[in-house]
Amino acid sequence: MGQYYYTIASLPLLNYDEPVDLKHSDYLEDCRKWLKPLEWSILKSSLINPETENEFLGIAEEYRKWEISLRNELVVLRGAAIGIDPENYTIGGERFLDAAALAAAAFKEESPLVAENILNMGRWEYIENLKVGHFFDLEFLVLYSLQLQIVERKRCFDEETGFAKYQEIYKNILSGIDDVAVGEQA
Repeated sequence: MGQYYYTIASLPLLNYDEPVDLKHSDYLEDCRKWLKPLEWSILKSSLINPETENEFLGIAEEYRKWEISLRNELVVLRGAAIGIDPENYTIGGERFLDAAALAAAAFKEESPLVAENILNMGRWEYIENLKVGHFFDLEFLVLYSLQLQIVERKRCFDEETGFAKYQEIYKNILSGIDDVAVGEQA
C-alpha cells in the first residue's frame, strides 16, 4: 500500500461541527486518480452505513464491525421498548462496550435529531481513535472518507424540513385512522 502525501496534504481539514466544501463523490473521484485498483475498491466500499454483511479489508472492516455492534445495540434497546425479540433483527458479531454506551445515550433522547447527532458524534470519535498512527496511507484516506460521509449526512438534517416531514407522516397516520373509523361505521 502506498503513501499519499500530496493527496492527503491537499485535503481540507474536517471538523465535526464545521461544514466543508467538499462532496464525498468529488473526494472519491479525486482519489481514484492516485489509487491502484485494489486500493480504489477498498476506498469506495468504505461506508458509514455498511448495508452488507460482506467483510471489507483493513481499517474499513474494523469500522464495519463497530458500526454493526452499534446498530445491534440500538435494535436491542428499541426491541425491549416495544416488546419485540431483537434476535431476528441483529447481525452476529463482536460487542463493543463503547458502542453499547453510545446507543444507550442516544436511545434516552426524545428528539430524533439530538439522538442522531449523538450517534454521529460517537461515530466521529471512534474514527478519530482509528486514525492514530495513520498519516499518509490508504487507511487515512478510508477514515477521511468515513468522516466526510458523516459531515455530508449532517448537512442533510434541517430542523424545518424534518418537522415538516414529521407533520406529513403524522397527518398520514391520522388519515389512516380516520379511514378505518369510517369503515367501521359503515
